[in-house]
Amino acid sequence: MEMSSQVSKPRGTKRLIIAGGATLAIGALVTAAAFTDFANLNLGNGTDDSGIGGNNRFNIQVVGTDAAGNPVPGTWQEANTPEGVNVNVPGADSITPGETVSVEIPFRNESPRLTADIQFDLQDRPGKTSDAGIAAALRYTVELDGAALITDAPQASVTDLVLGEYLTGEEGTLKLSISLPDQGSEAANNALQAQVSYVQAHFDASSITP
Repeated sequence: MEMSSQVSKPRGTKRLIIAGGATLAIGALVTAAAFTDFANLNLGNGTDDSGIGGNNRFNIQVVGTDAAGNPVPGTWQEANTPEGVNVNVPGADSITPGETVSVEIPFRNESPRLTADIQFDLQDRPGKTSDAGIAAALRYTVELDGAALITDAPQASVTDLVLGEYLTGEEGTLKLSISLPDQGSEAANNALQAQVSYVQAHFDASSITP
């Protein structure tokens, strides 16, 4: 009977140790639990579909042209390639000494939010080489909405002409007149026959944050 009671004591001790360990584990789980919360803010202009960007599109357009290069008022195009888009200046290809030809070019700021600071230049047409005689002889007059910006100037002087700041959707009209003055003698005039000057009208714009 004594041997039997000695064997049962260690078993009882083991049960107590196991029970104590189980109690410690449950206590650890309870301690790890906590209340949680979070907050998310969608960055943009405050509307449901906005984000960072989107309304920062910057776009200047000039009057649309038909297949023959004729300006079509009320239509618009990008013309934002180095090659540019052809525009018909009536009589430009057959201009003779003493004549002036012209074309009106509407333009606009099509950007949804940004103001545009626009300048105008005349530059050489990429990939083309002008004849020196007629290129030097031609004179240009540029008007903005009826007000002259430069008058009877050589191509090299028609640079960085300030057209001003245009708000979203605002339009303007640039009139470009091209003159070939009389060269003072029959021989000098005749020397310009069949000569060609390749010129590109360039609108340059920078964005201004409203």
